[in-house]
Amino acid sequence: MIDYVIYGKIIIDTIRLLDGRFVPEQLGGGGPQGAFGARLWADSVGLLTRSGTDMPAGPEAVLRSLGVDLQGWQQYSQHPTPRGLMAYDDQEYMLKTERTKEEMSRVSNSIKAIIAEALPIPADYENPQVIHLITEYFHEPMADEALRMKDRGAIYSLEPIIDHEHWSNRDALLAYLPKVDTVSPDWPSASGLAESKDPKEVLKFWSKLGTSAVSVRHGIQGSYVWDKFSDKMWHIPIVRVNAVDPTGCGNSYGGGFAVGWHEHKDAKIAGCMGTISASFLAREIGVIGVTPQAEREAEALLSQHMELIKPI
Repeated sequence: MIDYVIYGKIIIDTIRLLDGRFVPEQLGGGGPQGAFGARLWADSVGLLTRSGTDMPAGPEAVLRSLGVDLQGWQQYSQHPTPRGLMAYDDQEYMLKTERTKEEMSRVSNSIKAIIAEALPIPADYENPQVIHLITEYFHEPMADEALRMKDRGAIYSLEPIIDHEHWSNRDALLAYLPKVDTVSPDWPSASGLAESKDPKEVLKFWSKLGTSAVSVRHGIQGSYVWDKFSDKMWHIPIVRVNAVDPTGCGNSYGGGFAVGWHEHKDAKIAGCMGTISASFLAREIGVIGVTPQAEREAEALLSQHMELIKPI
């Protein structure tokens, strides 16, 4: 049986690196990125995801090198794998000005078409310790399946993708949140819903929405975490690395946090584990495989980084 099941999209990215260079055909999407974040800390990780049968050889090779179980990867001949352009501002947040409305609509329609396809749940995935979803569609069938896994004993971890410009899925999220165990929004969404730029006020707002733990990801500012057991709030700084590509750092954080929360039930430790997962992707282009050396480095970093946490 698989202990940690990660659900998210596969997208083939063209990435504008922080130095301005463009790198095409990189494996992207929250699914592989979140799976990397979890796999850095745990051996038993499975990925539930979809793609077309048109996956380029390079991204497919990276996917197979992640060291995660791929029984939950479904490919469909009738749908192309979604593709996107990733570019960032000086705070390492994604820029939308690089893409036309037509391009954004094409990507959105491609994603909606492929996630409308049925995604069978392998028998090995039916009773995980943790189910971690990365989604903006809180009423999709996989969200219902995650609730059934929770009923069977799984921790339900949600990384919500929120439309923080038009708030089109705001009500669906707020209605759904009391059903999950942990939630990890990004800063624009978390602060926008809380109507505050003060991390303490943002965490206060999110702590009242029904989950046991909250981690708010704020790019190079680090993250802010809370859990109901300690009822304390903490700022977790980033790990300082030579960053070249922030693509997937937030998703990787979510995967690492999910493992940390299951193992420790302490938002400080889980937040550090998520932060370290994110740092490994920031210093590379695209998603990378997990090696024994990376696992040892992550463990060594954990105790060091715990010393940098400060209360909010």
